[in-house]
Amino acid sequence: MKITIQQASSILLLMSCVFGCSETQKAEQVTAPAVAQQTAQNTGKDDKSVADINKFNAYTQHYTQDTKITRSHATGHVGDFFFTHWKDGGSASLTMDTEGAFSVQWQGGGYNYVGGPGWHYGDKDRVIGYRFDEDSGANFVTLYGWGYDKTMDHANPAHLVEYYILQRWTYDPSKDGVFGKTFVSNGIEYSTYRSIREQKPSINNTSTFYQYWSKPSEPQPLGQDGKIIFADHVKAWSDSGWLIPNMNNFDASDDPTYQVMAVEVFNPPKDGTASGRVWDAATN
Repeated sequence: MKITIQQASSILLLMSCVFGCSETQKAEQVTAPAVAQQTAQNTGKDDKSVADINKFNAYTQHYTQDTKITRSHATGHVGDFFFTHWKDGGSASLTMDTEGAFSVQWQGGGYNYVGGPGWHYGDKDRVIGYRFDEDSGANFVTLYGWGYDKTMDHANPAHLVEYYILQRWTYDPSKDGVFGKTFVSNGIEYSTYRSIREQKPSINNTSTFYQYWSKPSEPQPLGQDGKIIFADHVKAWSDSGWLIPNMNNFDASDDPTYQVMAVEVFNPPKDGTASGRVWDAATN
């Protein structure tokens, strides 16, 4: 009997759990079983993209029910929504359902965490709908993603860009950045900044890259529906000469060029939770 690439990946994943997974990883497999075939309808891409995404070691396939992720590095899909979940220590978990609802819980400690739901590729024309229900002190609650151009000189930080459209924050990144411009999008005033990260973890190994920031004049409220018109931010960054490389590729070594509504904490002083929901507002 012939098997698909996705079926083979699932078999290997299950076999690896029999011999090497921790009890936590086994529990994740039981509570959120992987589906062997991820269709083009799930991702909005063709069959080739489904196969290509499996190249990433952390990709955990497609879950069809509420899922709680606790391992150190995992990406995948819950329903139609992609997720990323990354930490370098400590204790943090991401819980998602198939409708884009999410909750991140973290414990205090000396570590970094970033994770949340969205899409496995960036799209400059995407309109992101969101609602935040709880935030007990995340450093950032933000639209977050990457662009990467493997053909550019890697000595040029512009070949790899990590971008943030902040919605809520406790740490102000603008003090370390170069100011770009102020603009209004969807009735919200934002200011843009650019900073640089030198030899830091990224979706393409340890690299030197730019960070682009859009920061509202004030944090966005809890309990209300909001909207991010991503094209407005791309234009604002471009007006300062800050261009985003390709946001729809699998060329990087560690993750696709995803676009998610992320919760980020670093060295959290105490336990906390942030929760909400994300959706594609252009289709609603």
